[in-house]
Amino acid sequence: MDVENRLRISGHAETKVIPDRACWTVTVRVEDDDREAAFHRCATAREGLVQRLQAVEKDCVSAGRIAVAEEIEYYWVVSNELREEVARQLERTTLPKRVVAQIGEQIGEQRRRRRCFAATAALGVDVAVDVSGAVPQLLVAQDVSSSNGPWFRISRDEEISDDLRARAVENARARAAALANAAGRKLGRALVISDRDESLAALTGSGNGTSLAEGGGPRFAAARAMKMAAPMGGPQEESAPTVMEITPEPVEMSETMTVVFELVDRD
Repeated sequence: MDVENRLRISGHAETKVIPDRACWTVTVRVEDDDREAAFHRCATAREGLVQRLQAVEKDCVSAGRIAVAEEIEYYWVVSNELREEVARQLERTTLPKRVVAQIGEQIGEQRRRRRCFAATAALGVDVAVDVSGAVPQLLVAQDVSSSNGPWFRISRDEEISDDLRARAVENARARAAALANAAGRKLGRALVISDRDESLAALTGSGNGTSLAEGGGPRFAAARAMKMAAPMGGPQEESAPTVMEITPEPVEMSETMTVVFELVDRD
């Protein structure tokens, strides 16, 4: 088909969606002088935290493996002969005793020793926003060394994107029909449908400037915005657990589709 009988146009659709899932990453950490004890204590702490989180929502936790690492600290060993010599030299000065002590700690031979065995386990938490306010208090447990979140996601994002793509094609057809009518033609089949505008030249065999109409800019991804509607409160009694109000911001999702239509003469 000649390029004169094709019309390329873009359609756009967008919507705002409130994320329905809240997510955290959590690290459980336990230190012990014994490697095996550190591992088992970390496993126990991890299991306890998982059980408490599962009470908020079943199957909301993904747990990684437990890693045990030897932690080393460095110190200085000062021989008696060197200490005595330094002491004699420092007696001739007017330095404060505190400074003298610091100098004594920084001379001599550096050595290393095991400080402890540290066992760590990483967890991922993914709960419904409606119940997510109960999670932050659980993440201040003694063995939780760090937590990051919440950030938010939309569980139906692919389904919503598919619907937006269909609406974008409908928008493209409506715009194309109006242009074809204004040109004294009518719209035929959709020859190519793409969400990647740069691929159309290869798909249709046409170069730049061959279409009768062009749509807007390139397709863009929706940003995942977030906010916490209420900050975490101060320490509470165990009998009155803290429940936060967590409210994600609406997320704007959009899709742009480019369609190549056949143009035919009116009957």
